[in-house]
Amino acid sequence: MAVTPARLVFPSFQFGLHDPKTALRLVDLGVGGFCLYGGEVKEIAVFTARLQGRAAKPLLFCADYEDGLASHAAGGTPLSSNMGLGASGSEDWAYRKGEITGLEARAIGVRWVFAPVVDLANQPDNPIVNTRSFGDDPKQVVRLARAYLRGLKDQGVLGCLKHFPGHGRTVKDSHLDLPLIKASRAELEGSDLVPFRELADVAGSVMTAHLIVPALERDRKVPYSLSADVDKTLRAALGFEGLVTTDALNMRAIADRFRELEASRRALLGGADVLLVPAEPERLARELEDAVRKDKALESSATQALSRLDAAQESLNVPLPGVDMVHVGCADHRLAEMQMAEVCLAWPRKPEAQLPSEVAYWEPEADSPDDWLGGKFVEFLKIAGVRVEPCDGRSLKKGATLVIGCFLSPRAYTGKIAYDKKTAAKISKLLKIAARSLIVSFGSPFVFESFTVGGLCAFSRNEAAQHVAAAALTGKIAVKGRMPVALK
Repeated sequence: MAVTPARLVFPSFQFGLHDPKTALRLVDLGVGGFCLYGGEVKEIAVFTARLQGRAAKPLLFCADYEDGLASHAAGGTPLSSNMGLGASGSEDWAYRKGEITGLEARAIGVRWVFAPVVDLANQPDNPIVNTRSFGDDPKQVVRLARAYLRGLKDQGVLGCLKHFPGHGRTVKDSHLDLPLIKASRAELEGSDLVPFRELADVAGSVMTAHLIVPALERDRKVPYSLSADVDKTLRAALGFEGLVTTDALNMRAIADRFRELEASRRALLGGADVLLVPAEPERLARELEDAVRKDKALESSATQALSRLDAAQESLNVPLPGVDMVHVGCADHRLAEMQMAEVCLAWPRKPEAQLPSEVAYWEPEADSPDDWLGGKFVEFLKIAGVRVEPCDGRSLKKGATLVIGCFLSPRAYTGKIAYDKKTAAKISKLLKIAARSLIVSFGSPFVFESFTVGGLCAFSRNEAAQHVAAAALTGKIAVKGRMPVALK
């Protein structure tokens, strides 16, 4: 069998930015699939069908639909974050999240979803994991991730555990830098590696992380994603036999340190199969073909990788009920979105009483109400009978109740998950002035470590989360979730 290493290259395609003609050229070159970003669901469905019709071998389209298609695709159903599901503790809702995501993804031609994140939320300053994690308890992460994977699989979609061997302990974003994990092997074995070990037999794929992990790879110049330890620990020790993809090769943790061909060669020799999102996919595909011809060891690794890619594709060839665009963002899924958001609420510190009839509302990072991310939350408070006055962050009426909306969430390439010192001081000052205060977090729960005030965690910023948060604070629904992370 001829080795065609170009199939191991999975370029990105960003709707509105990349030229479809370039994608067609890459298909002709023989790439194995595309990682999709952005777009509207009908647009994506047309695009994937067009490229499949052009390809000599079936393509595998993938995307980071961690919280449903709406994570990247307009028109998909927005679903609660993993940390919200951690608060619910519900395997049924974890399964439903996977099921809805899988059904909608399949409807638009995407059969590989890069989820669930099984990193542990054990580092409050981590700028890139946080609410993407189910929590800080490995056992709960395993339980909920297993249910989510089953939901994806039942819809004929491949899931992906990420980011091996665990990105939870970092305080840097690997999109910007190369983080160092200082934990010993024993510490990793007892925590970070647990989800990967326990789920190795059910996970369709695993994504490796761009990290320095001396406990597993002694050479501190070698990112784990390019390390031979992938084969030793993930495959040999944990027994994982499925598809392994690198994290995106265009991230600065890799791009600032290695030429793409060298990074790809190291990754394949180390045990990876898919070379995800290179900056120059056409060049890489051509150079890789030449490199494989000249290097027997690389040829052997590429052959094994292609075999695993074929096996992953074959695993998706199971009889399934038909699905079309009518299922994407449908009424049934929107109802599930609302029900899911409700079970994901939790009190980090329960306020003494429900909201009064009048409150002042402030978002620390918004310059004016026009910039509020919590506009729907305020709207739902008003519908519930609460008069809401905008707060400018400088002054309050005497006796006012202050509600602060917090939207700190992990976002690639920002390296930020907490308020800066100036903003934190401003928050503390207003909390002292207000007669009564509470924080509503639609993102990171760790904001409550900085401010000793009561409040509510919704863990997501979608409209459903804002709706149920308003309902809970006005006594319309009960808050039944439990905090999935320990707060200081």
